[in-house]
Amino acid sequence: MSTTLNSPTDTKLDYKSDTSMHINFLVKDVALKSLLFGMVFYIINSSLMNKLLSCLDKYPWIEKNVIQSIIFALVFYLISVNL
Repeated sequence: MSTTLNSPTDTKLDYKSDTSMHINFLVKDVALKSLLFGMVFYIINSSLMNKLLSCLDKYPWIEKNVIQSIIFALVFYLISVNL
């Protein structure tokens, strides 16, 4: 698994020799991330989260779906940045 540079100023790497290994890694990485985000989505849409957000029912201008979307977006962003 060697990568070679053509010259010190050339920053392009030669990936033609070991493409199968990189493709397997990328597929596993994408699969694990999608599984993780699916679990986060399931937790945010669970009945427990609806019960926790029921305290917002006294404010008619705030919808639970908007708050759930914001929470999911924040978790998605934090996980994406750290992974």
